[in-house]
Amino acid sequence: MRILFLDTKPVRRGAQIFSHELSAYLKNTGIVSKRVYLYNNDYSVSLPLNEDDEILMGNEKHPFEKFLTIHPLLLYRLMKSIKKFNPDIILLNGSKTLKYGALSKKMLTGKFKLVYRVIDSPVFWNTSSLTKFYYRNIIIPLIDAAVGVSHASLKDMKELYSFSKPSTVIHRAVNFDSFKNVDTKEKCRIKLGIHADKKVLIFIGNLTSQKRPDRFIEIIKRIYLVNKNIHAIILGDGPLRVELELVIKESELQPVFSFMGYQTNVGTYIAASDILLLTSDTEGLPGIVPEAGYFEVPTIASNVGGVNECIVEAQTGFVIEKNDVTLFAEKAAYLLENNEYRNRLGQSAKKLALNDFDLNNIAESYLTFFKNL
Repeated sequence: MRILFLDTKPVRRGAQIFSHELSAYLKNTGIVSKRVYLYNNDYSVSLPLNEDDEILMGNEKHPFEKFLTIHPLLLYRLMKSIKKFNPDIILLNGSKTLKYGALSKKMLTGKFKLVYRVIDSPVFWNTSSLTKFYYRNIIIPLIDAAVGVSHASLKDMKELYSFSKPSTVIHRAVNFDSFKNVDTKEKCRIKLGIHADKKVLIFIGNLTSQKRPDRFIEIIKRIYLVNKNIHAIILGDGPLRVELELVIKESELQPVFSFMGYQTNVGTYIAASDILLLTSDTEGLPGIVPEAGYFEVPTIASNVGGVNECIVEAQTGFVIEKNDVTLFAEKAAYLLENNEYRNRLGQSAKKLALNDFDLNNIAESYLTFFKNL
C-alpha cells in the first residue's frame, strides 16, 4: 500500500505533528508513504523532513487563493506529485488540503482514495452560506471516506455535508516513545530557570483567536489574586503574540509569564508544569491533553469538540464551559493548593493516556481502515 499524506505546512502544530508521526510509524512497518506540504513553514521551528518529502512552495496569501479559492500552479504541482508517487490512499489533513486534494482527483485518472481526516469542527470554520455550498456540492462529493479525530468532529462533518460514505472515529494519538528521555520535573525546571517552589500553569497552542490565549491570560490574572507563587508558560506562536505580550506588559504581570514560541522539546515544558489549561473555542481532540497526561499533568479545558473524549471529569481533569473564566480560575487555584488531589488526577491522566491514546495502537486502526477502502 502506498499512502500520501497531504498537509498544509510542516509547522509544529498538533494536527501536523500527528500526521508526521503516523507517516513515520507506517513507514517503519513497511508501508510506502510520503508527506507533501502545500506551503512552506513561516515559523522558525519546523517538522523534520525525509528525503522524499516535498514542499510545493505555494503562496497562501496569493489573490488566487482568495478569489479563485485555489492557485492553478499549486494545483498543477500537486497533481504532478500525486501522479509520480501513484498512491493508493491520500490522507487529507483538514484545512486547504481538502479542496486541493479533491480538485486533483477530479482532474487525474488515478484510482486512489481520498480520506478526509476531520481534525476540528467544520461547523465552527465554515460559517458563510457560500463556503458551505462550495464544500457541500463541489469538494466533499469527491471525498471517498472520513476519519474523525473525535465523535464530535465527525458528527459535525457528517451533518453539515450530509456525508454518508465510509467513516470512522480514530482518536488523536501520541508517540509517547518520543518523551522517554525527558528529565524529571526538578531537572526540567532547572533547565528552564523556573524555581522549584513555583506552581506552573501552561498553555500550548497557536496564538490565534480560536485557541483563546487571551482567556488563558485572564485566568492567570485571577489566579494571581489568590496565589502569587505562580508561573505561566505560553508555548506556541502566531499572529496574536505581539498583542498578547503588550497586554501582559500593561498588566504589570510580566515576570509571571514566559513566551516560549514553538519548541521541538515540548516534553520538557510539560514535565515542568503542574496544570495544563486548554482555553480554546473549538477543538477536534487535542493531542496535548494525553501528552500532558503522560507527564501526570492534569488538564482543565473548555467544553468544546472532543475534549470530553480525552478527559474524565474530576478524575483526570476538569471540563469547563468555555466562557466561565471564573470557574476556570477557581478549579486551577484549588488544584494548585491541593497537591495530593492534583497528583492523583495526574496519575489517572497518565493511565488514560497510555491505555487510549498510544500511537502504536491507533496507527493500526488507520491501517485497517485504509485496507478496507
